[in-house]
Amino acid sequence: MKKSELINIVAQKLKVSRKTAANFVDIFLEEITKALARGEKVKLAGFGVFWTRLFREKLVLPIGGQEKKKIAARRMPRFTPGNKLKRSVR
Repeated sequence: MKKSELINIVAQKLKVSRKTAANFVDIFLEEITKALARGEKVKLAGFGVFWTRLFREKLVLPIGGQEKKKIAARRMPRFTPGNKLKRSVR
């Protein structure tokens, strides 16, 4: 499913314009992104939990390379599905 398809579904179910539904979806995604940037967990009951994980700095040897490269420490988003989502996908 693409973002535009999700916007169409939200517009139909809420009986609002496509533009209003797009604003709802954009605000929802923006707030999840902001919370993750602050290092917070986002828990959506029945759906799952969005969280971030800190990866340490490390040295890697590129394929065919002679010198090791340094990869900086970084936080990456993660998602753990909830039980209701797991059951519906099975």
